[in-house]
Amino acid sequence: MKKLLVYLSLIALCLLPSCEPSRPDLPEPKPVTPVEPEEPSEPQTPQEKTYPVDAVAALQDAGLIGTVKSSTSYSPHRGVEVSEIRYTDYAGSPQAVFVMQVDLSDETVSITNTVPGGATTTFNKGRERLSEQFKRIDAPGSRVIGGTNTDFFTTDGTDAGRAQGIFWHNGKCLRNVFASEATRPRCFVYWGEDEKVHIEPSAQYPVVKAKISLTEAFSGGQFLVRGGELSGFLQDSVYGIHPRTMIGVSEDQLKIVLVVLDGRNSVLAVGMNYPDMQKIMKALGSHDAINLDGGGSSTFIVRSNDQFQIRNMPSDGSERAIGPGLAVIASD
Repeated sequence: MKKLLVYLSLIALCLLPSCEPSRPDLPEPKPVTPVEPEEPSEPQTPQEKTYPVDAVAALQDAGLIGTVKSSTSYSPHRGVEVSEIRYTDYAGSPQAVFVMQVDLSDETVSITNTVPGGATTTFNKGRERLSEQFKRIDAPGSRVIGGTNTDFFTTDGTDAGRAQGIFWHNGKCLRNVFASEATRPRCFVYWGEDEKVHIEPSAQYPVVKAKISLTEAFSGGQFLVRGGELSGFLQDSVYGIHPRTMIGVSEDQLKIVLVVLDGRNSVLAVGMNYPDMQKIMKALGSHDAINLDGGGSSTFIVRSNDQFQIRNMPSDGSERAIGPGLAVIASD
């Protein structure tokens, strides 16, 4: 009997539902496709910055700077970069260099000649300070950002202030000859409607004048840089260490650099001679560059708070009344 009861108990246990909790059916795991690691990308070489030129670094690379005393760079308008550098040179002499780089490919930037007294047909109104020349042409929508003096000029008589070389302004010829000397060969700067700036020796003037319609043109001294190389010209009737003004143009003819060097001051700046002038203009990216009127005429102006500030220290002790100048214009 006991055996029968044990047997029936075992059958009953097998018929009871399981106490193990049920689990939902899980999907079959999908095979994982291994991901190939990406090839490491090659580091990109940063694009070389060719404009504006780092003026301090350029002069250091050219071996012109011994010790930098102070330097500052700023942009008074897009497409225009100004650098002011004070340093002792490799000989231990103080120097002060003022640089304005202008990108004429910017549609809001252009350049124009300025004329003493606002003369439109002849140079017959005497000499005038560059700041006054700038005020005369400054207007809403056509603001003068800054600029420098340009050509050598006459100083006496009714002809005072007249450029010594050729001069075109607003498509009109105000002077058609060069006052060249063997010790001061002449070059000229010009541009037409495309605003590409060219520098040529005076002998090319008849060819250029016959070939294109000149908008603006002005004369200057000899080449400092020609075709990207130092000109090698070292002798001049104003050779020596003096305050200087220079202009250079890039190879694409759409960027210019205006440079003023202070001088005739043993404490602040002594000035510069031709070999170092050539090195400066090449270092600042000039494909072609020439010397302009210097000495007490060298004037570097930048607009600030609607005032035309003379940023350099003219060797006369104050701004000189001069002949023609060059203004950088903002059209916006």
